[in-house]
Amino acid sequence: MFVVTGASGHTGAVVARTLLKQGQRVRVVLRDEARAEPWRRWGAEVVRADLRDVSALAVAMVGAQGAYLMVPPPRPASTGVMEARGPVVDAMARAVEESGLPHFVLLSAMGAQHEGGTGLVKTLNLAERELGSRGTPMTILRSAYFMENWGQGLRAVVDSGVMPCFLGPADRRMHMVATRDVGEVAARLLREPTLGRRVVELAGPVEYSPLEVADTLARLLGRPIRLEEHTPAAEVPMLLGMVEDPLHMVRGWTTLDEVLGGLLRSLQALPHMGEGMTASP
Repeated sequence: MFVVTGASGHTGAVVARTLLKQGQRVRVVLRDEARAEPWRRWGAEVVRADLRDVSALAVAMVGAQGAYLMVPPPRPASTGVMEARGPVVDAMARAVEESGLPHFVLLSAMGAQHEGGTGLVKTLNLAERELGSRGTPMTILRSAYFMENWGQGLRAVVDSGVMPCFLGPADRRMHMVATRDVGEVAARLLREPTLGRRVVELAGPVEYSPLEVADTLARLLGRPIRLEEHTPAAEVPMLLGMVEDPLHMVRGWTTLDEVLGGLLRSLQALPHMGEGMTASP
């Protein structure tokens, strides 16, 4: 049996559903009972727990072969990020130890091997260090920038024809990956546990620049999209090249076309979507 946190999110949902499709027993940890019923219909066991509750997390992990752990991402404008995420990381580490969990996969991000200069990624450096200090075999899955992040504010982009970019030079390519690939790789790593500490860095099939993202979106929409560059946060240039071991980086398979196409199709389903907008199949 495998335990999955973050099952209401993009990667956790894929992890849980992938394992269920493979005939594995899955226990999802949810905070909101309103989200539980679909998972019960799909055959998962549901445990309600706050990620800061050591006892509840430990009980959820008892008897499991492994667990998928993710620290909920902070909002970009959040203050006191480390103070807010510290109790979650501490609770997870203590629960892993108390439950006797034999192995877990921790969702992290490229650049999390560094303690500073990485912005919000520093919370994942804390998670890697704290969860790794308890001696439990662990797989750290360091993901590239999520392709789905381009969906934030997509309605405004579609309406205005302008896509803001805060990631530095528009023509510089960077690692990106689809959350579907992250979830499926995580599910595989759960079924292939390590005996010590393993780091897997995951990117998409190719690199893309922000300009290529805008061009892809324009092609799918059938009309121009103008990229509007903004000064990036100080840590962004550092993060774009933060692969610890490029020779052993794992590649996903989902393309930017597929992700942006799916985001546009979801957007069109909303009742107040503009008329006449079509995304290419």
